[in-house]
Amino acid sequence: MRRTILALSLLLAATPAFACTEEELQAKSISLAELVKQITTKDPSQAAEWRKRQVEVDRVAERTTSFDEICAAYDKAIAEAQAQQ
Repeated sequence: MRRTILALSLLLAATPAFACTEEELQAKSISLAELVKQITTKDPSQAAEWRKRQVEVDRVAERTTSFDEICAAYDKAIAEAQAQQ
């Protein structure tokens, strides 16, 4: 059962209809910025680390034009930020 769910999830993720859009990318960018602001307001010593993580996401965006790759980088950074809250 788990394999079937995983296979379906992967299939749906690979389907172009579910590809990341420019609007989703913008929303993820805003979401990450808000999370980073919350984290660094609570703990200013985290500012340098989160600035570095945001630069890493920016580098992905510079390296590729694929919204899916850029969204994946944002998703990873957002998940890390949410885990730190």
